[in-house]
Amino acid sequence: MFQATLRQHYALEEVDLLVLEETYVGDVGPGDELTVALPDGTEAAFTVHDLAWGSAMNAHNPPLTLIVKGLKGAHPVAGAIVATPL
Repeated sequence: MFQATLRQHYALEEVDLLVLEETYVGDVGPGDELTVALPDGTEAAFTVHDLAWGSAMNAHNPPLTLIVKGLKGAHPVAGAIVATPL
């Protein structure tokens, strides 16, 4: 079981980047299926493509960044919950 709070979302051409708060719990890796809460109250499912550590936002305490596929234009906002689907 994995759960995290979204810090920032970046939509790129082929993937999305989900920068997470450092308070996440559980393990996550490439191929894992997760969901993220959207502003309209629904959830979007996606697949973790890869992981990255670090961000230009805070070089002294780098957050976990999920490189994901499958959000299909969804735009989660800061504070959204990212988790393993129940």
